[in-house]
Amino acid sequence: MYHPITEPLDVARHDRSTFESGVSEVDKFFRHTANKLTRAANLRTFVLDGGQGTVLGFYAQNAAAIDYRDLPARYARTRPGHGEIPAVFISMIGIDQRVQGKGLGRDLLVDCLWRITEAERSVGIALALLDILDCGDPVQVDRRKDFYLRHGFAPLPGHSLRMFMPIATLRELVGQ
Repeated sequence: MYHPITEPLDVARHDRSTFESGVSEVDKFFRHTANKLTRAANLRTFVLDGGQGTVLGFYAQNAAAIDYRDLPARYARTRPGHGEIPAVFISMIGIDQRVQGKGLGRDLLVDCLWRITEAERSVGIALALLDILDCGDPVQVDRRKDFYLRHGFAPLPGHSLRMFMPIATLRELVGQ
């Protein structure tokens, strides 16, 4: 049985100011946007606490929907009548530079996917979605894309940087 490694972001305990992933978009999101969107109930942010308020990594996720026509054809036959497929969007994942290269990205991804499978027990969720962050460096973009491909995500046809994972694949990955 999986035990989560993250906890909800608590700005009174988790120091966002010292977090540095090396990617300005990720750092700005975590420092300035994540808490605001969490308070507004637009997303949920979870952190890997390294002790004494130090954040080693984080991810954010929110409810989403995608038109069935944006997915491969095999998803059309199981779609709801309104045409929108329920999903969870993984908004952002970041690892502090001090601990990059130690497998925490994979650990955070598994934790995120586990939370999605837990939510799916109560509300319909057909898949997870994410966008590969385009920071302007093609090497980094390819590295990120390869990471998600290795962990079971597939590219969304017609959207070069959007990827998805069906809920059945999520369940397999987290052992549910």
